[in-house]
Amino acid sequence: METEDFKLAPAMDAGGNASEVKGDNVVAEFERFDLPLLEMVRSEHLSNDIKNGSYVRYHRHCSNKLRRLRKNLKLSHGRGKTFQKKPLTLELAQKDPRHLVLLLFSAERAWSYAMVIKEDRRRKRYIGRRFMKAAKLAERLADLSRELGEDKTTLEADAYSSWMSAISLLELERLEESLESFKKAQVLFEGLATAFGAQSTLYRERLEELEPSIAFCRYSIARQRGEDPTSMMNAASPRVDNLVAAKIDAALSESRKLQAESFGSVDWCGRNIPIRTEKVGEGILLAREAAHTMERETDFDKKAALYDKIFIAYNDVSRTVSKQRSEITAAAEKETLSQIAEQHLQELDLISQYIKHSRLRQTIARNLLLVEKHIEANSKPDDVVRLYENLRQNCQEILDLDGILSDPISRDMTQAEIGKFEACRCFWLAKSYKSQHRWSESILLFKRGEMLLNDAYAQCEPGDPKKSDLEMVKESISLRAMAHAQGVLENLKLDKSFKEGMQLTETGMKRTVVSGAERFESVLRVTSDKDVVGTICEMPPSLTSTPCKPV
Repeated sequence: METEDFKLAPAMDAGGNASEVKGDNVVAEFERFDLPLLEMVRSEHLSNDIKNGSYVRYHRHCSNKLRRLRKNLKLSHGRGKTFQKKPLTLELAQKDPRHLVLLLFSAERAWSYAMVIKEDRRRKRYIGRRFMKAAKLAERLADLSRELGEDKTTLEADAYSSWMSAISLLELERLEESLESFKKAQVLFEGLATAFGAQSTLYRERLEELEPSIAFCRYSIARQRGEDPTSMMNAASPRVDNLVAAKIDAALSESRKLQAESFGSVDWCGRNIPIRTEKVGEGILLAREAAHTMERETDFDKKAALYDKIFIAYNDVSRTVSKQRSEITAAAEKETLSQIAEQHLQELDLISQYIKHSRLRQTIARNLLLVEKHIEANSKPDDVVRLYENLRQNCQEILDLDGILSDPISRDMTQAEIGKFEACRCFWLAKSYKSQHRWSESILLFKRGEMLLNDAYAQCEPGDPKKSDLEMVKESISLRAMAHAQGVLENLKLDKSFKEGMQLTETGMKRTVVSGAERFESVLRVTSDKDVVGTICEMPPSLTSTPCKPV
């Protein structure tokens, strides 16, 4: 696909002013360009079969493209046979964004030629030079993109430059520097995939291509240091420097604002609720982005931080809605509300309920995550019992919302969840009683938990139960049988001890309560008259010898 076919959409700068070019004098204020750099590269790679190693063909294609671009831009080197190099300056790039495309495919041509001579042993000494030339051209592209491009174009150029620099350093066997560049590219591609969901597939493909190279660098560095390679392979994610983080946050914020402008409504409990405030839409989108990011996370601390981000976003939206509602209410005290204002007030009430419902749902998800954490850490059963009690209360708060009552499906599902959480609470409370050797209580609670779980599944739509629930039922049945056996055994021991202790003693064998207070034995005896009597203590007490004081 030719570069000229791409539509270059200019974006306004921070002041909203357009650029003006007068002769050779370039005004400082100009329109920033939006160039799909990575999309161009992927399109050219696909059309020239790069995956199958057609680097010679791609190198020839890049050379022809550059020749056409220079001819169209009137940037040819010299006249006729005389060579006069024309450098690409910032002033030229401000006039036409195709100058940035020229740099992009110059880097691609150098890279493809390096890949061509990599297979030729006679020319291997030139590989490093070609890779470094590609890296320098990509770095120049990134510098110009920071001056002329939008946030998205700047991030893409930085990511491309980091990737090109990483593979160049890897070819020169500068592994630690290469690993740092790969990590920076990884962070930038992840930020782009998060900020611009419409093109996330492109950025995810780039991330997958980076993983083998990062793993190779870590493995090689560990071998050079004499360390265990697995320690480097499982290294933590790269840290994001402040500049890169600021760029990613700016791109995320800009993308979120554009989405919020077209964010018309939300569907909740069979109702379509319009969103008329941009700030409310931004908060809801921020919470959804964090929830979507959390689906791919496996680390507990990162998930906890994302949950905090979600709750902060929902709290901000709640404050915004409360403020708007109070303004309308204050206006109603002065004059009668119009029909539009009353409708707006009803919409705000529905949005408030939607936010409460979403926040409670995320609270339930976080508490379930804490339950998994406690179970993996083998915590006390009492800690898990408290978490399931909180989960039951969260579901009850959802049922108290007015909108849920009008939706029978959501109401039935929430009631089924309450039953399931109560069943889990009974299970863990039974385990707590079992650890205290309270066999009767634990047996009854195990039984009740199984009954509640069956009732919860009976309320839901028919389907296969979850694997975790089946495992819990099996464990409950086995623990109940063990508790029953332990209880019976303990009762037999007590019964035997009681019978042995309660046997009547023979006549003449006196036992007193005082002398046998530490033993569970009977003090009853049979007299000669066949009477059963007992003795508390001997009266008068028997005399004992006591040493006198020393002289």
